[in-house]
Amino acid sequence: MEITEKERLMLTKKKELICGLTLKVLDMAHDPECSLEIKKTVTTILSELNTIASYSNSKNHGLDRFEDGANIIFKHFDLKEYVLAECMCEVFCNAVNSVRFDFTKKGLKIRFPKINLNLGFITNK
Repeated sequence: MEITEKERLMLTKKKELICGLTLKVLDMAHDPECSLEIKKTVTTILSELNTIASYSNSKNHGLDRFEDGANIIFKHFDLKEYVLAECMCEVFCNAVNSVRFDFTKKGLKIRFPKINLNLGFITNK
């Protein structure tokens, strides 16, 4: 499926929005009082990533690791493990901003970073 110039511009703006949202998360990550706002922002990031991914072929959808990362962040906040939640926010945001979106003649190709979002090594799990 070929992507129009208008769609390319919209997808580029979504990528810029995601970057802004990750900066917002990083600004709030150190403050436990912001955990609800962080959860909402991370959920918005996932939604934007899924919207972008919908323009690629189905073989390119590999957003499960980001959903897993979001769930880990949420769990650490719920368990009041704020240092781990902050660390995971940083990893999540860096990983999200490392996703590459390449426009090709056939459409959109998504390239995911080789980052492990499982922080079991920190929690000894």
